[in-house]
Amino acid sequence: MAALEIEARRALSYQRLKKLALALLFAAATAHADEVLIRPAPSWVDRIAADTNTTVPNNDIRYGIFTLLDDHQVRVTDTVVDYQRKVRRVLTSGGVQNASELSIDFDPSYQNVIVHHVELLRGGKRIDELPHAGIRVIDKEDESADRIYDGTRSALIILSDVRPGDIIDYDFSREGANPILGGKYADTFDLTTSTPTHVVRHRLLWPASRTLHYRNFEPRIETRGDERVYVWEQHDIPPIDVEDHLPDWFDPYTHVQLSEFASWTDVGQWATAMFQLDDASRAAVHRLAQTIRASNPRDPITAAIRFVQDDIRYLGIEMGRNSHEPHQPAEVLEQRWGDCKDKSFLLSALLRELGVEAYPALVSTRLHHELDSQLPSPFLFDHVITQVIAKGRTRWIDGTLSDQGGTLETIDTPSDERALVVRDGVHALTNIDIDPHATTRIEQIYTVRDYVSPVTLEVVTEYRGGDADAFRASLVSDSISDIARDRLNRYAADHPKIDAMGLPQITDDRDRNVITMRERYRIRELWKNGEWSYTARAIAAHLQLPERRIRTMPLAFDYPLDVTERVTLRLPDHLAIDEDHDEVETSAFRFTSKVKSDGNAIIALYHLVALRDGVPAAAVADHLIKLNDVNDSLALSIDPQRDAPLLTKAQRTLRRHVPAALLISLLVLLVPAGIFLHGRPRVSGNYRVE
Repeated sequence: MAALEIEARRALSYQRLKKLALALLFAAATAHADEVLIRPAPSWVDRIAADTNTTVPNNDIRYGIFTLLDDHQVRVTDTVVDYQRKVRRVLTSGGVQNASELSIDFDPSYQNVIVHHVELLRGGKRIDELPHAGIRVIDKEDESADRIYDGTRSALIILSDVRPGDIIDYDFSREGANPILGGKYADTFDLTTSTPTHVVRHRLLWPASRTLHYRNFEPRIETRGDERVYVWEQHDIPPIDVEDHLPDWFDPYTHVQLSEFASWTDVGQWATAMFQLDDASRAAVHRLAQTIRASNPRDPITAAIRFVQDDIRYLGIEMGRNSHEPHQPAEVLEQRWGDCKDKSFLLSALLRELGVEAYPALVSTRLHHELDSQLPSPFLFDHVITQVIAKGRTRWIDGTLSDQGGTLETIDTPSDERALVVRDGVHALTNIDIDPHATTRIEQIYTVRDYVSPVTLEVVTEYRGGDADAFRASLVSDSISDIARDRLNRYAADHPKIDAMGLPQITDDRDRNVITMRERYRIRELWKNGEWSYTARAIAAHLQLPERRIRTMPLAFDYPLDVTERVTLRLPDHLAIDEDHDEVETSAFRFTSKVKSDGNAIIALYHLVALRDGVPAAAVADHLIKLNDVNDSLALSIDPQRDAPLLTKAQRTLRRHVPAALLISLLVLLVPAGIFLHGRPRVSGNYRVE
């Protein structure tokens, strides 16, 4: 299961573990030398004709391909056979590039791949490509950059001499049932495609003695002997148009949900059976709890959380059963690494040993509250956290968040919204009450001695809660010098002639989960053409407009979010600016701004807080209008000449002209006096000199 965040440290150990993972993959490949076979399709497959004369929807063509038939058939017995046939017309040279390598993903721990036929249809003739096609099996490992190795492999069929106008017709099967499900079945059948498709069909042969649950689309159903046959079929499907900036929980794809799990109780029982401590783990956890109590008598709970988060590094070897079944805590403690489920299993056992009620909890970092609309299935979950019940309150801990701040009472809650707690007697999903403590406060002070000399800029940024966690995580991989360069270049976007007056000063109160950073800069030529402009960029970064403005899908908004920017401009004299106060609110955010003058200072305060993580499609237009209003409010322009009141202008005039007038007056007085003194006799001692 994928983690929310990946620990980014101990590079040397990581490289050693990476070599180990690759060795395991090689061993798996050796053990499955016959994992790709060539033989005819199973007799139960219902082969239908692909309509090669159908009209090409030229206006909808993507990737240079038109799919004539996408046929998927599954037979469930004591195992699972998954058959697929694809017939594609190649229309362009780009289509040749995109369609000439056929890829079949599979899990070699329980699946074999059988290729049935690969043909080219050209000029009414069928060309058997299988004898000439090169078939290679490669390790896929899409998540290796996140330190997750699941053993997935890809069988690549590389075609030769494919030309525009050809039709590629191929089919294959994957044989094998995932043993982690304990003989049950769950899946989703997609009814959307990335290319225009003439026919999409899903056909399921199901034992009549077993109960199947399905949702979203009604199938055709017929009974054949001791099997029921379910068919979902659609025609002339345009390519899916996925809009940008979608909330995580929104699924733009149309699919049929299938599950043999009747309820969340069934899924809970399935999970509970996997999270059972063995005797070695009980003993190891007991010893660890004693050590933590002895070394941290005041707060052993926080110490236990930090041990799992910080001292057990993140690495997922998720092959075979360990795609969903955790490793035993004794093994995790010995190797000092594990993935999300390993860490949650260890943490919950450790906290219980310390006298606190705690359980692993399955969550979806993608679906969140949309789990409520799904058929119960183990495959819906992609992460495991820990539920902790202490002093009458329920809290949620993510064991994969290394260097997280706070204590059990103040630690930031994961924003997953729903969880299936792994314990006996659970019959439903549990709501996760999100109580975010994440805030960022930025204080900027510009000190202007005059309108010519360099200006001093002092910046104090305070991160709290989840924002402190995120910044602390960046300190793992970024040096202070890296951060200094990044910050300097950010400010240079508005102030090209800026210099840092030393490195940033960073203090971290991990128990309170507060990080403070102080910076000092010198800015030359701040007053471009006599004017200074400011934009609250930390807030503006969260208010970017999407590429797709006219939408049929919801628009994501950063959540949780609470950002304040306060800028103070200390001037040599008073300026009469137009004081302003704005408030803008949508279903997703609330924004306030206030600009005022206070003596010789101008103060602007901007505050943005998120209310939810998305905007419904119907409300996007109004939301974007208000985004534009906010972006207008984020700009502040100061012109010392334009904004100076009459009194300030008079004072400036006096400062410029009065010294010269005084000099002239003094000269008028001193010149005659000099002449008078020059004309008088000089006296030296007791003598007069003529």
